[in-house]
Amino acid sequence: MIERINPGPRASQLVLVDGRIETSGIVALAPGDIAAQTRCVLAQLEQWLAQVDADKRHLTRVQIWLADMAEFAAMNAVYDAWVGDQPPARACVGAALASADYRIEIQAFGQR
Repeated sequence: MIERINPGPRASQLVLVDGRIETSGIVALAPGDIAAQTRCVLAQLEQWLAQVDADKRHLTRVQIWLADMAEFAAMNAVYDAWVGDQPPARACVGAALASADYRIEIQAFGQR
């Protein structure tokens, strides 16, 4: 069974399939520097996971896109403080994002 959480016209925020969790890409709610946007995106991720009785300990993989790879260290400073002692697998690449205001986008996968 597939459960779609907060579906919109183009995508659902979360999809649950056989206990697997998949999120859409998450971007910051407001412009800001990479640290502020990273904190905003991770806070949203925590809220989304809470909707399905999960948290960051349930994550198995995180995909990160950065608009500017020169911000990699600053993003990692925030991410490393957030992730805890059971980090998921992770990839991070540079990419043109949908808006020039976006510095980061994160998609996450997990298991309940």
